[in-house]
Formats: sequence, structure tokens, C-alpha cells
Amino acid sequence: MEQTSPHHPLSGRDNKAIRTLASLADPKGRRKEKAYLVEGVKMVEEALRDRAGVRQVIASPSLTQHHGKGVISLAGQQGIPILWISARLMDQIAESKTPQPVMAVVEMREYPEDRLIDHRAQLIVLAHQLQDPGNLGTIIRTVEAAGASGVAVTPNTVDPCNAKSVRASMGSILRVPVVRITDANGFLGACRAKGFQTAALVLNGGETHFDLDLRRPTVIVLGQEGSGLEETLLPDDVRRVRIPMADTIDSLNVATSAAVILYEAMRQRQGGRSPHATRCAGND
Repeated sequence: MEQTSPHHPLSGRDNKAIRTLASLADPKGRRKEKAYLVEGVKMVEEALRDRAGVRQVIASPSLTQHHGKGVISLAGQQGIPILWISARLMDQIAESKTPQPVMAVVEMREYPEDRLIDHRAQLIVLAHQLQDPGNLGTIIRTVEAAGASGVAVTPNTVDPCNAKSVRASMGSILRVPVVRITDANGFLGACRAKGFQTAALVLNGGETHFDLDLRRPTVIVLGQEGSGLEETLLPDDVRRVRIPMADTIDSLNVATSAAVILYEAMRQRQGGRSPHATRCAGND
């Protein structure tokens, strides 16, 4: 890697390191490099503290001011190289509208399906063909907050390492197992074989999330923001669940819906009980 410093930052784009960084804005580039970018002092510090597989730190000279000393120190302690670039170049490469003076290249972590199925929380979110990266990032953040196992994403779901998804996760992407599955029905079948119930959130569900015994091992299935879930993912043994709403509202944001049911699961698992849990538990 080219030697740079805060006093002699790299300023031109015609450089192999810069071309590699720019390629991480594209899903194909991320897959090729098996890496993605995190931006901002707080996110980069978290990645370094969590030993999340930081390959390189990219910084502009203003990072040397007091708010960036922690990043510089942690990178030095771990022997992680810092590529110093000009503020103008940072503005060109960064994906956020108001770039901070630091980003990091983080290795993609690939988890097997069993990492979710065998997790002690036994509470999985399956994100099926979601298109909005902010929604997926928020779901990943909520999964961590609620103490769930992790997130399974199906083909044609937005890349979890998309810059907007990473920002929306607010660091949770560094810690939450996100598993890319190739066959949604096969994954759900493997979960059922291990005793999981499947709860699919749909607008016309025959029961509410309050009716479920969420202390049981559960897979929560969330569908595409516009079209929802196709029938092939809803065999007879799937619980079709709706979230009750006032008559003036016809739907909730998918990330909000995930939060509602995940926190009901947390409530029940911490000692609360659904008034209908006992009745519904025998209706599987």
C-alpha cells in the first residue's frame, strides 16, 4: 500500500487502492473483494473494538483532531494500516451526503444456516425479497436490540452490506449473524425439523401476534414492502399473523412490523404472557 500521512494525503483517484475502494459501492465489487465499507468515527471505532475484521482504515487529515484519536490509536494497536486521503477525495468516495473524515474496509462474514438455527435465542427473522436498504438495516438493528438469533435473507433481497443498510444498522451489522440463503422453503423446512414454528406477517392474517406463544422457537417471515409474501412460502402449517391497527391505517412499514413482533417475543420471554398463548399453543 502506498505510504501516506496526514501531512501528505493521497489526492488523486488514479490509484489502485482508490479504485478498489470505489468498487465497494457496487454489490459485484463487494462480492469480489468480500468486503464492504463502514463510515464515520463511531462506526469505525465499533468495528475496531469488536475485532470485526477491519482490513484498512481510510482517513482524511481532520481525523487527527481530538474526535478521531481513538480510531488512530486502535488501528495502531491492531496493526491495521491507515490510508490518508484528502478531504476532497473522501467526499468523492464516501456514500453519505455529509461524509465524516474516516471509513474502514471490513471483511464480509459468511455464516452457515446452522448458526441461526442452533442459536440459543431460537428467534430468527427471515427477510424475503426486501428492497429498501434502510428497512433491512433497521431490522438488523432491532434483531440485536431484541436479543434474537439473526437474520436470514433470500435471493433478490437488497444487499445487507449496502451503504444505506450498514448506516441504518448503526453498527449492528458488525455483530448480528446475517445469513444469505438460497432456498427459503428449504431453510424453513430445516427450521421446522428442529421444532420451530413459522409466523408469517400478512395483512389478512387469521390471528394477531398477541395470539402466538413466542416463547417457542420461532421464525418470523417478512415479505417485500409492496407485494408481501407469495403463497409458496405459506403452506398450511405456517401461522398467518397480522398486527392489529386502527381502521384509518391499512399497513405498517416492514421494519416497524418486525420491531412490534420482536418486542412482543421479548416481553413474553422475560416473563410476560400473551392472554391467548395457552389456547393457541394447542392449535398448531
